[in-house]
Amino acid sequence: MDYLKTTLRVSVLVVVVAAFVEIPYGAAIIAVLGLAIGVQRNTSDMVRTFILAIGLSITAGALGAIPAVGGYISAIMGGAAALAAASSPGVFGKWVWEEAGM
Repeated sequence: MDYLKTTLRVSVLVVVVAAFVEIPYGAAIIAVLGLAIGVQRNTSDMVRTFILAIGLSITAGALGAIPAVGGYISAIMGGAAALAAASSPGVFGKWVWEEAGM
């Protein structure tokens, strides 16, 4: 069983649902799922993870001006940005752990 893919699927589902309904402690859930994703990723994906987090956070509000759906798209991208940002410390911590030879 591929835990990374399962965690990614659950995380995307939470992000999309959180864009439409209020989830209690939704930000904390997204942060924990993001950290779990980061710990499971390969350390070779570290730069990709950082760039994804930065790019999503920059463009999260850019599509908000689209009539009727812009707010939802912006909320989904904002949640994805939070997920990527939360995964960054996990990837970095795993890289430090591997580099230290532990």
